[in-house]
Amino acid sequence: MHYRIRLAEADDVAFLPEIERAAAEQFVPYVDWLEISTDLLKELTTPKFLRKAQTERRLWVAVVAGQPVGFIVVKFLLKSCFIVELDVHPDYIRQGIGSALVEACCLGAQARGFGQVTLTTFRQVPWNIPFYRRLGFEVLPAERWSIEIRAIVQHEARYGFAAEKRAVMSRSVPALSIR
Repeated sequence: MHYRIRLAEADDVAFLPEIERAAAEQFVPYVDWLEISTDLLKELTTPKFLRKAQTERRLWVAVVAGQPVGFIVVKFLLKSCFIVELDVHPDYIRQGIGSALVEACCLGAQARGFGQVTLTTFRQVPWNIPFYRRLGFEVLPAERWSIEIRAIVQHEARYGFAAEKRAVMSRSVPALSIR
């Protein structure tokens, strides 16, 4: 299977809610521990948020045969590029698409002068932390969280994602060398 990673175009945004809904189904076995409903996971990113991210060039898509099958959306914080959400449609998982989306995000962060990419993820979902570790991320202890990351964790808690069930992770992004 051949896929391509690129910045999202305006027409791509219409496909992303369905990818998010399908990807959320993978969390069904863990909702009791997470103490959330899958409905919460199915509508994390609104079309308005995604359209804004697309126009600000902070939304990448994985495309197969011209149609998006995965996406990654970020926020630019003061000191890091924060991954808001990464989703790959279940029909296309385990083919390197998620990794390629993260790498595109890291290259985008590097091009914008960020030295770090950060994210939050569920601690007890078995594939989350190992996936990000394979890509060079490390779990950050709370004493190393920036003020912005603390605010994000608190914001997530207000929406039902208990802070003690989340992990904050970070990856250094080397500065681009100017020749």
